[in-house]
Amino acid sequence: MDKRLAGKWYKEELGETINIFDEEPLRMKMSFSSSGYYNFEPNCVYEKDGCYCFEINDEYFRMVYHLQFRDGEIIGFYTQHGKETPVKYKKVSDIPDDKPFECNPSEIFIPNTNKTRIDVLKQYAEYDRTRDYGCDNTFVLGGEAPAVLEKYNYSGYINGLDASGDEIAFRLLDFVCDHFGHDGTKGLSDGRSITDIISFCESNEMKTNCRGLAIMLASLLRLNGIKAQHITCMPYEEPFQDCHVVVDCLLPSGERIMLDPTSRLFYKDRYGKYVSLARLRELLIADEPIYENPTASYNGNGFAKDYNRDYMIKNTFRFARCTINEDGVDGKRKNSRYIELIPKGYPIETFPEDRKTDFVYNDIEFWKM
Repeated sequence: MDKRLAGKWYKEELGETINIFDEEPLRMKMSFSSSGYYNFEPNCVYEKDGCYCFEINDEYFRMVYHLQFRDGEIIGFYTQHGKETPVKYKKVSDIPDDKPFECNPSEIFIPNTNKTRIDVLKQYAEYDRTRDYGCDNTFVLGGEAPAVLEKYNYSGYINGLDASGDEIAFRLLDFVCDHFGHDGTKGLSDGRSITDIISFCESNEMKTNCRGLAIMLASLLRLNGIKAQHITCMPYEEPFQDCHVVVDCLLPSGERIMLDPTSRLFYKDRYGKYVSLARLRELLIADEPIYENPTASYNGNGFAKDYNRDYMIKNTFRFARCTINEDGVDGKRKNSRYIELIPKGYPIETFPEDRKTDFVYNDIEFWKM
């Protein structure tokens, strides 16, 4: 590594700080004051073609930075969705900050606005239902369970359960969370099948990111005849530094529910009804209470209720899903489109034209099953 890169560097846009350590192997931490995330580590860090490179976000939204020391500054660019954006950092200290990861998405203002995240979510609460967009939502149900599942006593979780009852969905949530954990820095396997994701976890301390956990759970639910899809939950800003992925599930009883395997989580409202992802957005906008299941826990270490509420206020602004829900499918793959639900009036002028073609403004059409 070019030792001149070591230190603490700052870029005003998004309040972005990078801390680079004079170590082998390469190590760095980064912060975004705009979104309230401090001192987290990228998915990976490496040297390539004379550049210091690092990656953040899941595959579809991945940002890949390419940086070099030049004339006392760090300059370069990052790529996302095929677009290159220049970046420049100024040094603020020769000593990099090695504090632990912190996150405080509450009391955060949207970049380039004077509004909090809840203010902006309320401002863009409505959708445009005046037209349809011709978006399919296909679910491939059933099939043969991959043999690898029995390494983890998969059949023991579901044998003897009534296939027409809701309990099977919660047992599958337990199955995923009992054996596989969350670590956003681990990333995700190139393949998206149940077998691919389990193999990846087995090579990465039994952990993957939120997308991997959600894809696995949704696939297991469909394997058992339950309509389920993984949904990417995104914030207001674009580009963004963090999103979340959960499962949208239609229970056998007909109730809709959000299942979040990152935190072994689902919610009920004040009337005891399960909360879907679409309904969660409405409850957050209305400042209504939500009640987590007693077993909610992040990697077995308890559940931070207030933090999770703030986190979902941030990440229920926009949503994205596949139009084909089948094991191994994620994003624009195997004839599947990847559509995004955009609230009415949201400014999209800076988005690439090819991305806009997959924008949907009708929430009823987006959420149909």
